[in-house]
Amino acid sequence: MKPSLTLETDIPYGTGSGRDLLLDVLRPDVPMAPPRPAVIWVHGGGWRGGSREPNPNPLLARRGFVTASIGYRLSDEAIFPAQIHDVKAAIRFLRHNANHWGIDPERIGIWGHSAGGHLAALMAVSAGLPALEGEGGCADESSEVQAAAPMSPPTDFLVDWYRESGLPVHEDGLSAIAELLDGLDLDDPVIRDRAALASPVAMVTAEAAPMLIVHGSDDDLVPIRQARKLVEGLTKVGVEASLLELPGIGHSREAMIGPEEAPISAVRKHVLDFFVRMLWPVPKP
Repeated sequence: MKPSLTLETDIPYGTGSGRDLLLDVLRPDVPMAPPRPAVIWVHGGGWRGGSREPNPNPLLARRGFVTASIGYRLSDEAIFPAQIHDVKAAIRFLRHNANHWGIDPERIGIWGHSAGGHLAALMAVSAGLPALEGEGGCADESSEVQAAAPMSPPTDFLVDWYRESGLPVHEDGLSAIAELLDGLDLDDPVIRDRAALASPVAMVTAEAAPMLIVHGSDDDLVPIRQARKLVEGLTKVGVEASLLELPGIGHSREAMIGPEEAPISAVRKHVLDFFVRMLWPVPKP
């Protein structure tokens, strides 16, 4: 029998650009002891749109994870690295309040799609990097994650994605990058430094968290070459990383994982199995 779920919404986890930053927590309605792993969802939207809902966390919560869906500052409000500062602040907040939600602070995973996939991947490779930590509160806590499942993630802002992949220029993609980085001119040292900080492939070390990357082979917005490069870099330094390529699938989150009310899709099952394996043991609800 599946457990009922408890949802808490609009929880302030920090401030940015003069406003509260919010997250939602969805967890199984079961005793909080022993502590459970947590998995955080980061929404997509080109860093300039999207919201915490809808999120695909119910599947994980029914399996016994404490889950959260977080909001962050969009690029019309603040340029990079504000977005990763906010995600790290949310992780530190959840770790600081682990006892309140029955979270095991040593077992935290993260996933997201598109821009959210980029932020999830960057989280997995940048633990403790001062330039990306920000000042979002709970400074004594770690922002480290133990596993990440980025979906359709941009991973390298130091190249022309479309020329490298032999694809036509996607104007929406270019404009989203320009808004995030405050420009596209990589000959400008300020923008190039910002692009490097935003690129998970440039941050890879042997200390990165294990990753499962999911990407559609027909993605013309974020070419699949972006995912392949990150997996290549991680495996080269001995980090567990795999790429689930989806033939014939583009950039659509819905096409990748299916609606929540439908029977569990193959992709959602892969993600669930990955987090169970990485963050095990998960108490049975």
